[in-house]
Order: sequence, then C-alpha cells, then structure tokens
Amino acid sequence: MQMEYKKRFAGLDGLRAIFCIGIVIYHVNEPLRWGGVKWLDPVYKYGGYFGNSMFFMLSGLLTAYHYKNKIIQQESTFRTFMEKRIRKIYPLYFLTNLFAVLLLILSGTKPAAKKLIVTFLMVANGWFDGREMPYNFPTWFLCVLILLYILYYAAAKASSRFPKLYFPMCVFLLLWGMLLVTKDWDIPFNYRTCGEGYMNFFLGVLLAEVIMSGPVKKENSAAVNLLIFCVIMFSVFLFGLETIPVNLNWIVSCLCANMIFIAVYGRFIVKALAFPPLQAIGKCSFSIYLWHIPVVRTYVMIEKKFLPFYMDSSWNFILYFLVLIAVSALSYRYFERKSGLCKK
Repeated sequence: MQMEYKKRFAGLDGLRAIFCIGIVIYHVNEPLRWGGVKWLDPVYKYGGYFGNSMFFMLSGLLTAYHYKNKIIQQESTFRTFMEKRIRKIYPLYFLTNLFAVLLLILSGTKPAAKKLIVTFLMVANGWFDGREMPYNFPTWFLCVLILLYILYYAAAKASSRFPKLYFPMCVFLLLWGMLLVTKDWDIPFNYRTCGEGYMNFFLGVLLAEVIMSGPVKKENSAAVNLLIFCVIMFSVFLFGLETIPVNLNWIVSCLCANMIFIAVYGRFIVKALAFPPLQAIGKCSFSIYLWHIPVVRTYVMIEKKFLPFYMDSSWNFILYFLVLIAVSALSYRYFERKSGLCKK
C-alpha cells in the first residue's frame, strides 16, 4: 500500500510545498513589508484562497484513499479513526496556539477567557462561530478539518450498510458547501468557512473515487485537465479572476482539482514536483503552516525591539523564511515523525 501510494502520488508533496509557500507569502507579506515583487501580486492577493482549498482537497482525497475501505469493512472504528487524527493534529495545534498566547501576553494584551477555551478545545471556528479564530489564526482550518473527518466517517460508515449511499452523501456535502460559500449564515456547522471545507474536502473525496476506480490513461487525463486549467486561466487573464460571473471559491476549487489531476497523471509535471527541495518542504508543510504566523510575530517583535533600523524587505523575507524552515524542520523531526503524522 505504501509503495503504491508513493508511486501514484509522487507529485503531491511537491504540490503541498508550492501552496504552502503561497500561504506563507500571503500572510507575512504585510508584517514583513515585502510586496515589491510584481509577478507575485496574485499570490499576495489569492494565496490564502488557493492554499486552503488545496489543503482541504488533498485531505479529502488522502482520507478517502486510505480509509474508505477500512471504515466500510469495519476495520476502523470511529474511536480509532478520530483518535489517530487528533493525536496527529492536536500536539502541534496546542503548542503553536500556546506560543501565540504567550506572544500576546508579552505584548501587553490579556487573552480572553472564552477565546482561550474554544481555541484549546479546537472548536474556535466552524462549530458554533463562523468568525472567531484561534490565537494562531491559520489553525481555524484544523477546527473545520476535525468536523470534516467526523462527517466523512459518518458517510463511509453509513455506506457499509447501504453501499449506494456513499456517493450521493459526498456529492450532497460538496453541493451544500458550494451553497454555503455564497451565503453568510450564522448557523452552527453552516458558516462560510464550513462551506469552504465541505466543498473542497468532499471534492477531494470524489477525486479519490476517480483515481481508485480503475486504470486511467495518464496522458489523456493530464492533457484534458491541463486544457481545462489553461482555458480558465486564459479567461482570468482576459477578464480578471473576480470579474468572471462565477463564485470565486468555485473557480479556485476547480483550478485546484485540475492541478491535482495534473500532479497525479502528468508525467513531466510529476518529475518536476519530485524536485528534492520541493519534496522536503512538502513533507514538513504541516509544521510550516502551523508555525509561520508565530514565527513572523516573534521575528517582527525582535526586529522592533533590538534592531535600530529596518532591514531591506527582500533580505528580511529571506532571513525570515530560513528561520521558519529551521523551526519547521525541528518541529517535523520532534513532533510529526514521533506522532506518526508523516505515516498513513
């Protein structure tokens, strides 16, 4: 199974690396005063949209790929399934949010009791509030992801008794997510952030169904998805991403799905994504995602307190990125690998 996974999804770590770097640039561009690279303007503006959509989608794809049959065949109980997910996610979630709280206290701000509770219970966003964020704000993604794991297990478990129910349930949750991202409802489990999760996670689940369904001509699949990707991007180039008369989140999700297919079936793209530095960044992308805000806040705090001048913005970003990679590499080694996060 592990060898089949590595062979079939060799390009996904490279894809993770690219979108993880995009999220980092999107979030730290302002605090590091770094925004002068003109060709990165789309990343400054849309890096968060694409990054969150891609990571939700990859989570859905890999969860379905590894666990669908185990759940249906009752080899994995709800307790073991969720315990494994939480043991992988929560230690770093807790540590990075605790670090963010300590930075807040050092800055002279007292943390709010309610926010502390919902943050460390991992229900800050998506469950009972659609606007509240954990102290390490990008980790709202993980609050919603836990909810998605519960929904996925329910869908797979139901299909163990009613085999024809799996596909319609996943399609319904995908479509419900598409609806939610167009609304601004204040209803538990039905916030816009939930919609972003439902839509992309269950689109990833359906991508897994296509990939696992049988032999596919790689070149044909890659070519079709590349063509669709190019048509959408050409439309974006002509009219602008926000002027196309389709919801922005839908367009982003479609592009991410195309890129996943290309990364799985495009022979030359897979070779490019297998570039060792990209693979290395992709492997510790979870740590990079969780640490990039605490590290930038610490970095800016130290810069303001101890440096009598501001460094050149480009050198500033390079130095910050090197520090982030070092912290994330240590985090990967001592937390992810020990917790089994890198194992499927």
